[in-house]
Amino acid sequence: QLQLGGAMALSRLARLRGPWRGCRLRWGHGRGITYTPTMVSMEALRARQPKELLQTDVFRTVPPEDLTPTDLADLASAEVATNPAKVLEIYRRHVLSGGMDATVFIRAFAQLGFLFDPNCFFSAADRQILTRHKHFRCLAHDLWKVREDLPDAVVPLLLYSMNCLDYRCAPLLPHLLEVTRRHLTTWRVEALSLLLHSIASLGLGGTSPLIFDDHSGQRSTNFAGLTAELAQELALRPLEDSDSVQDWARAAFGMVLAEDYDVEGPEGHVLPLLVARACELLPTKTELESSGWAQFFLYQTLYCVDVEKPACEEAVKRAMPMWIQEVLHHRWLDHIVLLAQPQGADEMQRDVDRCLQRTNTQALLGQALLNCSFGRDWDEQHCWFAAFLMEPKVALECDSMLPLGVGRPRPSGWVALKSRVARKVGFRVVTLHDCFWRHLTEDQKDEQMLRIRAQTGYQHDPGLEKIQKKIRQTPHTYKGLETKRKEWTPQPGPPSDDTAFT
Repeated sequence: QLQLGGAMALSRLARLRGPWRGCRLRWGHGRGITYTPTMVSMEALRARQPKELLQTDVFRTVPPEDLTPTDLADLASAEVATNPAKVLEIYRRHVLSGGMDATVFIRAFAQLGFLFDPNCFFSAADRQILTRHKHFRCLAHDLWKVREDLPDAVVPLLLYSMNCLDYRCAPLLPHLLEVTRRHLTTWRVEALSLLLHSIASLGLGGTSPLIFDDHSGQRSTNFAGLTAELAQELALRPLEDSDSVQDWARAAFGMVLAEDYDVEGPEGHVLPLLVARACELLPTKTELESSGWAQFFLYQTLYCVDVEKPACEEAVKRAMPMWIQEVLHHRWLDHIVLLAQPQGADEMQRDVDRCLQRTNTQALLGQALLNCSFGRDWDEQHCWFAAFLMEPKVALECDSMLPLGVGRPRPSGWVALKSRVARKVGFRVVTLHDCFWRHLTEDQKDEQMLRIRAQTGYQHDPGLEKIQKKIRQTPHTYKGLETKRKEWTPQPGPPSDDTAFT
């Protein structure tokens, strides 16, 4: 024991350094030297825990129960089904709990799309507020992250939801378009029609190059001509009793949006064939009047063919019976176009309107309906409405769709078709892209508007300015010297002299 104690003393001496060695020796002779640990160890924490807690392992990770069925049930509830904020709230709850189930993401995205479908009462500005929200963009990003787990059958649903939301998710679209092309021969008629119209409405149709930028900066494959392939596949499908007039009418208008007039199938041009099949499913006037959106699709197809004059113009007109053309013509203003117009102006359109007011530019707002409609001089009724109209015959359009890549804007199918029709009837069209417009300051926006006025030959009407000028109804004065109401008012006189003396 003495030898062991001497060895321990020598080891302590070896650890001591510096001028305080003697003091440390004297202090260490009375009690043992202890050290302060630099970090808390697991053993130290367990030594300080009560014995009751040592019966269970508090550091063991307990996997949570599957929250997917609960989240799907909440999304299907009546309280959430009509509230976009509730849908995003359930999505956030699912993500914060550690879930990354593709089923929940698909259901939430599709439900938001159905809430903003063409029959909804939300305005275009409400749709843009939703798609610019951080949680919605997180939802789109999570869909892209789980794109390999997405079933192929949900591709038409996701593309239709993007169409309803006017939201072009560029990172996810290459995968969806690739799946669309891969299963081209296996889609049913209603899926082919929905895909054709949704892709064309997003501005992804036609023969112009369609290439996206991926997350690594690389370019995707070229998806140009996909709408033409869908139309050719539809031409191969026979007309069945279970088909709906909406499918064939929607597909016909999708070809018009994509400017696929010259696409041919085994029997010639495809567009007249689609119009003929849609009209075959409308045997009576009653069924035509109750066909809803099919009336809009058919009449717009007929009008655009009459304006743009493609090679299949005569075939399309012959494919639609004259009595259908007459009924649609008489019902257009009162029963079709008023229900088909979007509610309210979007955010970009209102911002451009404020810019026009600052620069004293006379323009008619498109939501004024008939005051801003345009067409040919001899048209009995107009079918299109410009965002803004300026003199002489200048149409100002606003494109709020996201670009395909950095600095590569592409207007939506609706804006592209409207611009083509406006140019055909003699208007000069100027398209403002939101991906550039929103990064400008107020002064830069005013400068751009003045430049547009100079390049388009804008004509200002002094007489109209005098009529529209607001006249001040109160005098200019200083604060504290405002005109005050008189505190004294004369009493009403008596009705007669006899009453005054009584």
